[in-house]
Amino acid sequence: MIGRTRLLVVVLAAFATCLQATTIVPMSVEDLTQASTHVVVAQALESRTEWNADKTIIFTITTFQVSESLKGQAPHTLVVRQMGGRTMHYEQKVAGVRHWQAGDQSVLFLRPSVAGDGSMAVVGLMQGDFRVIQAADQPGESVVSNGVAGVHAYDPSKRSSSEFAGTKMTLNDLRSRVRKAVTQ
Repeated sequence: MIGRTRLLVVVLAAFATCLQATTIVPMSVEDLTQASTHVVVAQALESRTEWNADKTIIFTITTFQVSESLKGQAPHTLVVRQMGGRTMHYEQKVAGVRHWQAGDQSVLFLRPSVAGDGSMAVVGLMQGDFRVIQAADQPGESVVSNGVAGVHAYDPSKRSSSEFAGTKMTLNDLRSRVRKAVTQ
């Protein structure tokens, strides 16, 4: 009986871990660019949360100030809508969705959201959200990464998945790849 109980606990623990993960098919920078209507370098100004009409899903709405447009004609400020967030007594988390704090800088690959209210959505969950950070080993150089914990990358050719580490590169390399993909 003890052996079966342990096995059940192990199986349930593995199942619970899978429930907290998101699995994606990785997209290259070029694929993200093609799937986006806008690619911008922007800084988060403020975020707020709201329920959908049925009060079943919480959305986080973040306003960004655009400093550079790499694809599309972006307005000076834009609004990004994402699933998940916290209201007074409730919190909904979506693995693979990162929320922003005021001051966070990102390169965002965007498309119009399904809300139809003029807000935008990040392409490919976290894949279209490259956070910009200052390189510790290269003063004046910024690096970007779209990696986030709790996400698995599925490789169709191998029929297997592994932890998604994301793509990390310099901001200038990302700019170059996006501009090249736009002209193709």
